[in-house]
Amino acid sequence: MTEDPGFVPKMSSRNQQRAVVTELFEQWKFDEENFCVLCMIRKPLRSKHCKRCGRCVAKHDHHCPWIDNCVGANNLRHFVSYIICLEIGIILFLRLTFNYISVLPAPANPQCNVINDALCDFVLRDTFTLVLDIWVLIQLVWITMLCAVQLVQISRNQTTYENMRGHSIDRSYPSSRAFASAVTAGTTSLDAAGLSSAGQGPNPALAQNVSHRHQRNGCLQQWSSLLGVDTFFATARDGLRDGPRTARPKNPFSRGIVTNCQDFWCDPAPYFGRREPGSAILGGEVVNYNRMYEIPLRMHSGGGYRSLADNDLEQNA
Repeated sequence: MTEDPGFVPKMSSRNQQRAVVTELFEQWKFDEENFCVLCMIRKPLRSKHCKRCGRCVAKHDHHCPWIDNCVGANNLRHFVSYIICLEIGIILFLRLTFNYISVLPAPANPQCNVINDALCDFVLRDTFTLVLDIWVLIQLVWITMLCAVQLVQISRNQTTYENMRGHSIDRSYPSSRAFASAVTAGTTSLDAAGLSSAGQGPNPALAQNVSHRHQRNGCLQQWSSLLGVDTFFATARDGLRDGPRTARPKNPFSRGIVTNCQDFWCDPAPYFGRREPGSAILGGEVVNYNRMYEIPLRMHSGGGYRSLADNDLEQNA
């Protein structure tokens, strides 16, 4: 909750800002995709400006309202470990309380108007703990969905922002020009789409559809976004559509399921010790998402290097 999630460092002077703007102009990259006008910095790849934190976050996954902090390059592994521990803890708690209620002495004359005598006998032993178990069981449902989404995204080397962005952007616009977010700052899922390519303003079709959906769903949509339910179903639909003939956006950061998982879990950086901000492992190599402005190169079988943009590495997954 208190850790730096991977805030991209700001420049210390206006001269540095001017030099960056000039460089981006020369490269024809001065747009919202490559420059943050709020932080006045060049945006690294996979970064996003969080409105709630007021900073650009490297390898931005989402802003989690439950920890009141962003999840990014520096604390994504902490967050995944946290929700896995929650999952295990809830299961153990339910098992423990069930055994506890089972050994309690049965009430002398159990009487219930709605349920049968056997269930009534069990409920009256410790009603408060049983109600608590039901509440905890409800939490287990969405935490399980959150764990499933995060583990799938780890296997793809993909963030929640990238996952939901792929489901929200109008594909008629090139992704290199798109400046839109399906993940509003403060949620893990698709809250507000409707922005189209950089400099072209909102996409009326998307904005109209999202506005209509919000009016129709109201509170249900808000809770679906807050709990990440829509992210879970979007990920599930994406998995069902996977196949050799499925046209999917290329993921230049994927190295296959095994390598992606190794990069995430076997990162030599300490979990809770001091680490270099923005550092991570990509394909067994140390990279820094605070300073990554070009897609990394990868060695291929013929020797030499070539850009990952030419490979659909998701096919290898």
